[in-house]
Amino acid sequence: MPMDEQTHLNVLVVEDDQDMREFIEEILAEQGYIVTTVANGKEALARLEEVAFPVIVSDLKMPVMDGITLLEEIGARDIFKPFVILITAFGDIDDAITLINRGAYDYIIKPFKMEQLLISVRKAAAELAMRRKIETLEQISKGRHSLHDLIGKSPSMHKLFRFIEKIADTSGNVLLEGETGTGKEVIARAIHQISTRKEKPFVPVNCAAIPEGLLESELFGYVKGAFTDAASDKKGLFVEAADGTILLDEIGEMPVAIQAKILRVLQDRQIRPVGSNVFHPVEARILAATNKNLKEEVAGGRFREDLYYRLNIFKIEVPPLRERREDIPLLIREFLNRHERNGRQAQVSREVMRFFLDYPWPGNIRELENVIERCVFLAEGEEISLHDLPREMLAACQEQEIFSFAQIMPLADMEMKYIKYVLDKCKGNKQKTASLLGVNRKTIYRKVEE
Repeated sequence: MPMDEQTHLNVLVVEDDQDMREFIEEILAEQGYIVTTVANGKEALARLEEVAFPVIVSDLKMPVMDGITLLEEIGARDIFKPFVILITAFGDIDDAITLINRGAYDYIIKPFKMEQLLISVRKAAAELAMRRKIETLEQISKGRHSLHDLIGKSPSMHKLFRFIEKIADTSGNVLLEGETGTGKEVIARAIHQISTRKEKPFVPVNCAAIPEGLLESELFGYVKGAFTDAASDKKGLFVEAADGTILLDEIGEMPVAIQAKILRVLQDRQIRPVGSNVFHPVEARILAATNKNLKEEVAGGRFREDLYYRLNIFKIEVPPLRERREDIPLLIREFLNRHERNGRQAQVSREVMRFFLDYPWPGNIRELENVIERCVFLAEGEEISLHDLPREMLAACQEQEIFSFAQIMPLADMEMKYIKYVLDKCKGNKQKTASLLGVNRKTIYRKVEE
């Protein structure tokens, strides 16, 4: 199993002997695991109420609550069962069968070598990672058309689902580029949720919404007395994210001076609060999102080239809604279901659905969601009709009408208007236009020249 997948795996050690407890903690921590220790089963259950531990290493014989009782309690409480490795002094086959039948993943017989425990934990970690990957792939292949809050059945979305699944458990930086409203933060959350960091914080930061003078102190924190209003120490957002995920949204709006400091964070994996001489390690995975083309921003001198390449380890180009129109009915159904759960039922008429499928959606998914919400509350009946849509939407669509049969015009003019219409739909692709119109490509080139 890759080291970066192990590094963020939580392991709970349950052992009443303090020396043994500390020894196991030290060995596991050296291997990159995040270790929490408790003295008995009762304390373990209390911690499990607060944090999910995929792997638990527990002694069998303990005061207050032994390992078998702990195993039974875990089996009664958890939907996603953790891997429980028991340490026992009873090494005959009957005890082993009993432990496995009661839900233990593995057992180790005292006295044991520490390498035996490490092998067992590594096997559990690898099986956990495989289980998560299988669940993700099954979710996609079953045709449910969703991955956490991401929805889509279009080829571009299925490709995106597969890519997210591949990179979720890596530690590499991710750059998301896409138009406003395409769901970049939703994708970032999906990456976090299917990773081993999902129980850790997800901290989104809108770099465009924070004034330049405050952005550094918000990201890195500050110490008391660093400036006039610094009455006490404050943790920065990088520290708040801990070993979870931080999303630097709208990073294309970040001032160049702050870009240099973010580059230093990516290089050194540490931050220094404003007014402090002490450095703090950065454990969080860093995702960045922008509605700009950062390569063009680099060429224009508005974004640091070195920072761009640091961020661009895994790049996701988020498709606009107009390029995944087959997903529109799914998204509409999802938005309507949300309102239905809140007691407001509505459905979309066929006429409106056709309109939505043809509309260019400059505001992407966010615009669609807002339009559905508006119509649900303002529609006269339970069915949303064209009359319920915003006037500006209807006007924008009418402006794009290329011809009307009510208007008599020469056939040559009608032909030219229709060719221009199909060209626009094909984004200027003459080959595709010719194919749709059933004519030779040279014909399209000639007509365009005319």
